[in-house]
Amino acid sequence: QPLTLTPSPAPAGAAAWRSPLRAGVAGSFWAAWPCGLLHSALVVAALAPSAAGGAAVMSGFALASAPGLAAAPWLWRRLGQAGDKVQRLATRLAGGLLVAAALWALLGHGAWDRVAAFCGF
Repeated sequence: QPLTLTPSPAPAGAAAWRSPLRAGVAGSFWAAWPCGLLHSALVVAALAPSAAGGAAVMSGFALASAPGLAAAPWLWRRLGQAGDKVQRLATRLAGGLLVAAALWALLGHGAWDRVAAFCGF
C-alpha cells in the first residue's frame, strides 16, 4: 500500500495569521534582513526632518530598487529554460564577479595594506 501524506489541520490560532497582521509581522522581519542598502536607506529616512521626508526617502529607495527586484525572477526563469549549462555558467560568472569585487575592495581601498601592517608582513 503506497504511503500517502495528508495535511494536518491548522492550529487554532493560524487563522489569525492570514490577515494584515501577518503582512505586518513579515514586514517588520524584513527590516532585520541583512541588506546594507536597506539599512542605509532606513538611516537616511530616520534623519529626514519630517515623517513626509522619511516617507519620500523610502519611496525613492523603493522606486530605485523595484526594477531589479522585478527583473531577477524573470531572468531566473529565462535561465531555467536555457538549461543547466547556462545556469552553471551564470553561477560561475557571479562567483568570479564576487571575487573581483573583493579583490578591488582589498587592493583598491588600502584594506590589504592595513592587514599586512597588522600581521607584520
